[in-house]
Amino acid sequence: MFGRLNLRQCFTTAKTEYIKWINDARMIILAVLLIFIYSFAIEPLLKNAEEMGEQLNTLEPFIAIANSGAIMLILPLVFLTLIADFPKIDTNTVFYIMRVGRLNWIVGQMIKLVFMAASYLAVIFLGAVVPMLGRSFWSDDWSKVATQYKIMFPDKAGNFGVQLLPENLYNQLSIYNAAIRSYLLVFAYLLILGLILLSFSIVKKKTAGFVACAAIISIGTALCSIKTNLMWSMPMANSIIWLHYTKYFRQPVVTMEFSIFYLCTMIVGLSVFCLTAIKKFNYDNVTEIAM
Repeated sequence: MFGRLNLRQCFTTAKTEYIKWINDARMIILAVLLIFIYSFAIEPLLKNAEEMGEQLNTLEPFIAIANSGAIMLILPLVFLTLIADFPKIDTNTVFYIMRVGRLNWIVGQMIKLVFMAASYLAVIFLGAVVPMLGRSFWSDDWSKVATQYKIMFPDKAGNFGVQLLPENLYNQLSIYNAAIRSYLLVFAYLLILGLILLSFSIVKKKTAGFVACAAIISIGTALCSIKTNLMWSMPMANSIIWLHYTKYFRQPVVTMEFSIFYLCTMIVGLSVFCLTAIKKFNYDNVTEIAM
């Protein structure tokens, strides 16, 4: 019943369910999220740029989004809402699992999760970059809006647009480096949330899994807001780049290598648990999975 690994069946399973996911009516939430992001993150940066008579770097809004504590509370919560029924298991799904084998099905779910997290972030990325086209520049240099606004307007040093791009970013990393790291670290954070849902679903405690994910997001946000060392025990702090650095000195608060190891260890550990637990998956009562 466990079967042999067949990558073709795994990707077919992932593709079929991914198409169902992107056609779900809940995707309208993404449009609302993009409007919120534009108002909350992009407009303040554009306002600062207009005051200075300078252009932003095209990638700066996305970097700001991925490093804002407030937005990094919203992004995983919206993702969790969009994948709330992951993995969707009903009577028909059980017959499908029996046909393709448990191993191929669970690997297919993991591939689907990768597709969902990557495409979700891709939409966020495009939602941040596209509005900037024609009124920004593209290079590996930070804009003067990011680096010199506080110097030109010292009385406005505390405005929200300035806080979106702190010194911890532009004094420590290049634009491309910051953008790539932001995407990959947040991607790993989303994968962890999805794997937690998958793990709890396999042991038929899906509601508990959803609550656990919500708790991880909220506790991580709270710990980051008060800047306690305990925040590094949560995925959120490890996925926000600027928290790793001081404003001016190269010596990191916590090394990026630590965060990469932390996130990868959680992903591998949860994946191994899913692959092990699926062997004991019980088909007797599929309704228990949603509980």
